[in-house]
Amino acid sequence: MRRILIALLSVSPAALAYNEAVHARITASVFASEGATLSPATQADLDAFRALFWRTASADADFARRFPAEASFGAWEFKELCMLDPAARVHGFDLTPDESRPLTRGELLQTASRWPDDDERNRHRYLWEERPEGSGPRLQAGSREIVRASDGTPMPCDPATLDFGSLTGTTSQGHAHYGLVEGPLSDDPEVLKKDPAHFAVPPTAHAYGAEFAQLYTDLALLAANSGLPGGPWLSATFAGAAFHHLEDVANQIHTVQVGIYEFFESAFLQSKLRDAKTLGGLLGTRRSLKQVGLRLIANHHLFSEDLFAKHVEAISRDPSFGAAVTGEQFGLGLAKALIALSSKEAPEVYRLAWTFSAATLRDGLNGHEFDTGDDPDAYLDSSKGQAVAQFYALENRGTARAAQALVLWQKLFDLNRETAAQVVQRELAVLLPYHQQAAQRRAAYVPAGPERAQIALGYPVAALLILSGLAAWLAARFTRRARRS
Repeated sequence: MRRILIALLSVSPAALAYNEAVHARITASVFASEGATLSPATQADLDAFRALFWRTASADADFARRFPAEASFGAWEFKELCMLDPAARVHGFDLTPDESRPLTRGELLQTASRWPDDDERNRHRYLWEERPEGSGPRLQAGSREIVRASDGTPMPCDPATLDFGSLTGTTSQGHAHYGLVEGPLSDDPEVLKKDPAHFAVPPTAHAYGAEFAQLYTDLALLAANSGLPGGPWLSATFAGAAFHHLEDVANQIHTVQVGIYEFFESAFLQSKLRDAKTLGGLLGTRRSLKQVGLRLIANHHLFSEDLFAKHVEAISRDPSFGAAVTGEQFGLGLAKALIALSSKEAPEVYRLAWTFSAATLRDGLNGHEFDTGDDPDAYLDSSKGQAVAQFYALENRGTARAAQALVLWQKLFDLNRETAAQVVQRELAVLLPYHQQAAQRRAAYVPAGPERAQIALGYPVAALLILSGLAAWLAARFTRRARRS
């Protein structure tokens, strides 16, 4: 049973939490749009900020060994160090076309809280290397090319990102936008039944939503005290990114890897019924447990998010949240406090969505595959009014906690008096060990290969035996009748 469940859940199907509009609305509920305007950061500001980080970080021997000269630490290396896709054009690291006009701090925070999704900085986490001279045509990233694994597919920068999604596409950002409870975690199906927050495949899975909340908080602190002309803009840009990750883990379903056991039960039954109907693939294409299960989870993940986004109303605040969070690592502390509460409610959010979703979303074989652009109301069973009301109440708790988290973040940000050295060393204490561990995981990486639906011979053999037995029974019966006559 455990092996079957692991096969089903080896890739998480969805990676977006609140959609971009809800991120902006939560932020807007706390930070007014009025006020003095900020001028966008220039290329000179970006270069000077990166140089400030390099000079400060060079006090660390490991960092200095990796980047011995300022010229060796460009925007590409800065993004790569910060666990981002270095080939992406990322706000706060690169000049972007949508940062051409002044905004108030509130307007910028609202917009910046969308950007971690909009600029796709956490997707496509490939391993890149410098292209040796004369080694062939260049890829899109200048003199760099993607490293290939043993089967010719792209090598992941960190194979652990695959615990939360694929290597490309929307789900490839899952590792950065989820946040799981602190261990121990288990891949035992009984844990999924009784305590879904502590279930994960593999049990070593780790999502970095909380770490990103702190990473951007530290970059915002560094920019705020940089003295650069574009420092206030950069600080708000990184603050908005921190808000995005806090808001992500306030959305309950981004704090569990799977959610509910019902997905597995239904996928198992549907897969077996398909095998029986097609005689194990002899009379049609099989659908594996994993294929059916991931479709069911993805349908209800995306459906629940879009349904709430369409009907979200005024966002309140939860004054009871986060009072105990203090100290320098307040981005991390607020994220962990949100995860602790959200993860308790996540299974119920999924279970309610499973209750009021249309039958076509619960059909992983022939039903509708929910996607961006679908009207969620068209896939809502309106007869389940009580379940829908309970769903909205839970979702509103999440946004209220998110809004309060932003209030507390700003208060603690204003009180912070750390030096640049303290802020940067805290970042390196997370980032440098991470890259060492990612290298170890790459060394042990074995590509999974494409899933192939082979014919399950047991079904046609069983059908043949049944038919043979039936034929023998009919022949014997006919013989007995013939003898009597």
